[in-house]
Amino acid sequence: MIADRWLVGMTSAAFTWAAISGDLGLAANDPSSFDLPNQRIGTPTIGSELAAPPSAGTNIPTSRNPLWAIPLDSLSATRQRPIFLPSRRAPAPAVAAAPRDPEKPASVPVEPDRPALNLMGVVIGTTDGFAVFLNVTTRDIIRLKLGEGHDGWILRSVKGREAVLEKNHQTAVIGLPTPEEVQK
Repeated sequence: MIADRWLVGMTSAAFTWAAISGDLGLAANDPSSFDLPNQRIGTPTIGSELAAPPSAGTNIPTSRNPLWAIPLDSLSATRQRPIFLPSRRAPAPAVAAAPRDPEKPASVPVEPDRPALNLMGVVIGTTDGFAVFLNVTTRDIIRLKLGEGHDGWILRSVKGREAVLEKNHQTAVIGLPTPEEVQK
C-alpha cells in the first residue's frame, strides 16, 4: 500500500513537473509521437508542436490540448483553493505585529553585603571549627562546620569570638554580641 502511494505520488509529481516546464508537449496527448528510446528529458519529440496558451494579438500555433486555450487569469479559483494544501484554503496573509514597547529589565534583587545571621557561639578544635548562628528572618538555629554554607555564604574560619563567611569573593566577619548588646 505504501508502494502504491509512492508510485502515484511520483507519477503525479513527474507529470506536474513536465507540465510546468513544458516538456510534455504533444507527447502527453498523442502517444504515437512519444518515442521512449529517443526521448531526452527537457527536449521535445520530433514533430511535436509545443505551444503556449494563445495570447491576444499573437499568432502562436495551438496545441491539441484543450487546456492551453484557457487563459491563466481565469483560473483564480486555483489560487483561492490550492490543490496541495490540506485545508484547500490559501494561507492567510502575514500580518506584522505591532511594535512592542521596550520592556524595562526585571530588577534583580540585590543581595545583602552581609548574611542575615547572628553568631550565637563558636567551637574551636585543633583541626575543625563550628559556628552556631541564628537566622534573623526565620529564627532558625543554623550549625555550620568549616567549608559548609548557608544561602551561598560559606564558613571559612572561626577564631575567638568571630566567624568569617565568604560569598562571591565578598567576606563578612560576624562576631559574638557583647554583654551590653545581649541585655538590649
